[in-house]
Amino acid sequence: MWLKRNMLNDLIWAYVTYWLLALVGITWGYHRYFAHKEISPKRDWVEVVMLFCGNLCGLTSPLTWVGVHRMHHAEHDSYKDPHSPLHHSWWTIIFTTWKIKSIPRKYIKDVIKNPRVMFFHRHGLKVWAATAMATLFHSPTLFLSVCVGPVILARLGFGLLNYFGHKNGKPINRPWLNIIAPLEGNHAKHHEV
Repeated sequence: MWLKRNMLNDLIWAYVTYWLLALVGITWGYHRYFAHKEISPKRDWVEVVMLFCGNLCGLTSPLTWVGVHRMHHAEHDSYKDPHSPLHHSWWTIIFTTWKIKSIPRKYIKDVIKNPRVMFFHRHGLKVWAATAMATLFHSPTLFLSVCVGPVILARLGFGLLNYFGHKNGKPINRPWLNIIAPLEGNHAKHHEV
């Protein structure tokens, strides 16, 4: 019974850790701030915290994430949409295995000028690896919660958002997606902004 209770506690801790990292890093950082400028942190250290949290989610570099997301908004559900469920297989979208050859400069010209974004673009894997080593030396549970769980859950969560957040070639609201893609379930409303 003790092992099962500890395992359940570890899973809950891993999920909560993921959700908070994704909220700060992906939803507020990569998405609302860097991609859309909807929020405006007044301090450089806030950007670093958002970039670090997003980096732990392991989706991709912030530069690439912003460019792909802006392409998605400009071309949603068309052949040019990098992760359109109309033009890619369901498993490619849900498991976030789609690929993109290049991002037109017009989508990233402002974020290229941000030295913090460029640092994480160039060194994000090293930062993740250093964090992974530090957490692994501290405890396997911390390592799984901070470095492994977020990578798996972010790829799956935002893949589910990209797949189920669109229907018949249009964005759609799916509140249940907030469970795994923090505060991103109002996908149609977001596209209207």
